Amino acid sequence: MNDDFRLAGWIVRPQRDCIERDGDIVHVKPKAMAVLTHLVQAGGSVVTRDEIFNAVWPNSEISNDALTQCIVELRKAFHDSARAPRIIETIPKIGFRMIPVAEPLDADSTIMELAEGTGTFAGKPVISVGIILLALLFAWYLKGLHDISPGETDNGAKSIAVLPFVDMSAKGDQGFFADGLTEELITRLAQINGLEVSGRTSSFHFKGKNDVLPGIAKVLGVNHLLEGSVRRDQNRLRITAQLIDARNGFHLWSKQFDRPFTEIFDIQEEIAESIANALSIKLQVGELGTIAGGTSSVEAYEEILLSMREQWKSTPESILKAIDHAKKAVEIDPGYARAWLRLAGLYINANALMGTEGSPDAYRPSEEALEQALKLEAGLAGALAMKAMIQIKTGQWAGVERTLNHGAGLQYSPDAELISVYCGLLLRVGRIHEAIPLLERARDLTPFSSKTSRMLASAYMIAGNVDKALSETERSFDLEGFEIWDVENGMLIALSAADRDNLIKWLLRAEQYMPKSRPLIDAMSLSLNDSDSALDWLRNAYQQAEKDDCLIAFWSAWHGDTALALDALRGCPAPVFFWQGVMKDVRRTPGFKDMIRELGLEGYYREFGWNDFCHPLGLEDFACE
Repeated sequence: MNDDFRLAGWIVRPQRDCIERDGDIVHVKPKAMAVLTHLVQAGGSVVTRDEIFNAVWPNSEISNDALTQCIVELRKAFHDSARAPRIIETIPKIGFRMIPVAEPLDADSTIMELAEGTGTFAGKPVISVGIILLALLFAWYLKGLHDISPGETDNGAKSIAVLPFVDMSAKGDQGFFADGLTEELITRLAQINGLEVSGRTSSFHFKGKNDVLPGIAKVLGVNHLLEGSVRRDQNRLRITAQLIDARNGFHLWSKQFDRPFTEIFDIQEEIAESIANALSIKLQVGELGTIAGGTSSVEAYEEILLSMREQWKSTPESILKAIDHAKKAVEIDPGYARAWLRLAGLYINANALMGTEGSPDAYRPSEEALEQALKLEAGLAGALAMKAMIQIKTGQWAGVERTLNHGAGLQYSPDAELISVYCGLLLRVGRIHEAIPLLERARDLTPFSSKTSRMLASAYMIAGNVDKALSETERSFDLEGFEIWDVENGMLIALSAADRDNLIKWLLRAEQYMPKSRPLIDAMSLSLNDSDSALDWLRNAYQQAEKDDCLIAFWSAWHGDTALALDALRGCPAPVFFWQGVMKDVRRTPGFKDMIRELGLEGYYREFGWNDFCHPLGLEDFACE
């Protein structure tokens, strides 16, 4: 297949190894294009991996990684997702399937392409349909301009979302810089008193997507959008930014910056001040505030951007690279408080991704980095949540209560991260019914946060609301985030729900997203109806290795071995696993009470109140259900 064709709104040009849409051209590698055309030729049928290997790499010994890289490249080009595919569907253990049907390009479509822009046809000028429509639109705009009062909104809200800036660099390798600029502008605009700014998670949900602007604004609950692009050529920057009224799509302000990279901070400040001025005039909001804990070093700033790029890959290897970049940033500028704060968070993520949460002094590096950040900037934004998070990770339950003032006022707080952190405490100590309304608020504030959705799904399940739990788990999986944790959470919730159909679905997903736990996944899949065989395997696995303790605990409880479940639970980093329904019989054992005491939870309960599952028996004893 060498002829051009249409696919889901895109024009695919195999001979040029590119795809086009709305004037954007994305080039892909020849092998990726060959994989694409082979899938298209199958006409919606499933194509096995071996069939693709034989067609694209005939007579060659190629690893699965080569094909995987091609699929990843194609999904990126089409803005597709493995979890919610619209273009290429993965068929576990088999291969892939093309979802949309390809359509050939004909003469009429070629004429329409010419009509959509200025050009010539048969040597004669073509009057652009787009230009005619633009003229009509402009006339309508002039006619109706007097009806549009600057800053009017349906509900009087003053709000904005910063959409991820687009990397327009020649090599397409500056996405990390564009993302960093977006985050910096979100932070700076959040300093404007009286202006609500959509958070990073919500804004970045729309990265690489072609949703219409009014639709994005409606979903995010804002009435203004800031979008732009970045082009970086060695030490030169070209940044374009534009402020848009989401109600009608008209530009309220726009500017192009063409300057040396060393002036990046000046550019950020000028963009933020320009937006602040525009909104202050039109919306009568406050002046731009200042951001504490930053740096004047371009080199240190770029190291943090590189750190952020690696962090979001969410692998053990990438998190170590992220830490290295953050360390370089504070070596370049030891006074960079925000870099120290980021380093504290990276150490927490590293423990989670590398399975070292139970190691002695696992969180000491986080504590030291946070301490340094606070020495430099006592009121650093985000430091309070970081302190509470470290206390949670180290089992300082009473410390969290004091740090966050017992969660006072969080039901009205706009700070979804702070709410999420406190709910992390509530879930761990088993105060589930208190956590649910707070998590629902956090979800309303950050509707595209997979972490919030994942926590809420667990809370629903523990509270016995199976339908909501399964629905929210599916929603969490569909969102951008940490797939491994989403799949593990989905599997554990399906176990607690005793829902075999859902359990099988999550086991199939686990085969793809949890490769390091594949032996356990395969063994449990094969022994779903054979508890004796499953428990023999689990007992042997528990004796041989320390990994997968949480999974072993859940599966052991599900198959009825409370003793093994209790032993394995001791290796789980978070007590939130204690409260799932599948652990009901485990909670009634004397050994469970001993574990509660060892973790300091009994003392916490006696000071701050008992949870949903345990109650006191006088001053010396208690019971859990």
